[in-house]
Amino acid sequence: MAKKVDISYSEAMAEIEKIISTLQNADCDIESLTTMVKRASELIALCRTKLRKTESSVEKLFE
Repeated sequence: MAKKVDISYSEAMAEIEKIISTLQNADCDIESLTTMVKRASELIALCRTKLRKTESSVEKLFE
């Protein structure tokens, strides 16, 4: 899994979906599983941050 320093929300979601698909459709060794789960956690955190920033920006528009 290639890690990107600056990744968009859409790219992060696509990578999360790919990880989920891989986990559902393949037998993974424990090392791969650990790596994929860690990466998914990083991507989820990134998405949450982006969503919170967007929510904050939208709220400021309505102030």
